[in-house]
Amino acid sequence: MVTRNGWSMFCLAAALMACGDSGAGGSAAENGTDTTGGPGGTTQGAPTTGNPSLSDTGSGSAGESDGSTDTTPTTGPAATTTDTGDTSTGTVATTSVDTTSVDTTGDTTSADTDTGDSTTGEPDFCAGEGSILLPGETDKCTGDLGENTFTFALCSCTNFTTAGIFTVDAFNSGDNMPQPLHGGSVGINGNYTTVALADIGGTLWVDGKVSTVAAHEVGEILQCGGDVSATVLSHVNEDAFVEGNIGGLLPLMTIDGDLHQPVGKVNAGANVLGQTIKGPVSVKTPCDCSNPIDIAGIVEGYKMDNDNELAGIDADELADLVLPKQIELPCGVYFFTDIEHLLALKIKLTGRTVIAVEGDLTSIGLFDFELGPDAELDLFIKGNASFADIATIGDTQRPAAFRMYVGGVVTFASLFTFGGNLYQPHAVFNAGGLAEIWGSLFVGGINLLGAFAIHYDEAILDIDGCEPPGGACFDGDDCGNPTPTCKQGECVPCETNEDCGPPLTCQPGGVCFPLPG
Repeated sequence: MVTRNGWSMFCLAAALMACGDSGAGGSAAENGTDTTGGPGGTTQGAPTTGNPSLSDTGSGSAGESDGSTDTTPTTGPAATTTDTGDTSTGTVATTSVDTTSVDTTGDTTSADTDTGDSTTGEPDFCAGEGSILLPGETDKCTGDLGENTFTFALCSCTNFTTAGIFTVDAFNSGDNMPQPLHGGSVGINGNYTTVALADIGGTLWVDGKVSTVAAHEVGEILQCGGDVSATVLSHVNEDAFVEGNIGGLLPLMTIDGDLHQPVGKVNAGANVLGQTIKGPVSVKTPCDCSNPIDIAGIVEGYKMDNDNELAGIDADELADLVLPKQIELPCGVYFFTDIEHLLALKIKLTGRTVIAVEGDLTSIGLFDFELGPDAELDLFIKGNASFADIATIGDTQRPAAFRMYVGGVVTFASLFTFGGNLYQPHAVFNAGGLAEIWGSLFVGGINLLGAFAIHYDEAILDIDGCEPPGGACFDGDDCGNPTPTCKQGECVPCETNEDCGPPLTCQPGGVCFPLPG
């Protein structure tokens, strides 16, 4: 089991390195979705076009739930809500279960759980397989969106700045006994600046300048679209691809692999242990920020088509909460106008779930997004998300199970625990003091003031989707493993590293994945 204290930061030799600017481009992030409306609802009795066939994954109880999951498909979705005005004297529970259209044999009149012909792309979504279709799509699911978006531990659309220790490593929550891996990559479309120790376990892929005034380590490959300058010790464990010159008073930068550099460019500052290969070098822009995910369109689609009525959930159920509240949601799709609370709110998930929020998520008091052992969550917030007090979001043991897409700004004002993958392409992510992210960040920019660590979960690259292998495609965003590359309008296995979007490499079997840890 991976623990928060099981990761170490390395003390490195002092370094100074700078990398110049290059052009813009884009790759690897998911395209926006059709906003003309989602698939037909499960309450309409159309399993071929509606939301997932819903098995009961937790019918709820009258008091505090133990988080257990009942997967017997004998009832429809059930949501348990608990309002606790005085937590020392007891609770008042409200359980809402719709059984009017349910046959206790397991077949429902509103969604056929036996046919396998459902919107999920897989017959057993609520049993732990497949994924929920995105609104307006016929073969692209939330799982496809997640694995195509979160390929970096950190992807920033603009500058990266940190005044504290910065470390990135990796693990795979899908392993039986997850262990720290040598990996976790960083992609920066702007400038990269550190003034303290930095240790990146994977690839460093920068489109602008890289400036470091302390020890700096790159565990895998360095990709640079401009010049590199090193005046003190720094280290690249694998190859370096540099479009410009490498300067420095002395060759104090060490490249363990090969240096790829254009003809006419000079290396005056790097000691290359492999070969220096002169020829064309083209460094792709790492983060696809010019084609953002249509979060507003996805929310609107799920507003039109969700499982609220079947589960007895009102769209305003979590708005303007004054008293502490707990709500338990089984497998399904749920829409809320806003999520706003004053004292304490716990949202417990027992199955595979989508939550769409039309407005903001505003937390003044204690907040807990709790995922059960079989739960997954794709959270789409059209507006902002702010957490003013202690917040526990996701699962640090299974970050790949939680994907959070925010159209506005995410703000953490106090202590927080985040185990998931955050997509916030339109705003800068700020973190002060000691902080850790278990999962990944795709953000408009990043500004760090204290020690900051990211533990990338490689399991996000292998979550269930529903894009068929070998299908038709327009670009790489339409494809995924085991046929991750788009060639001549068809998804096919990769053949070279160039066939994979940053920072992935072509592995045996033709799949795109990080370098082995």
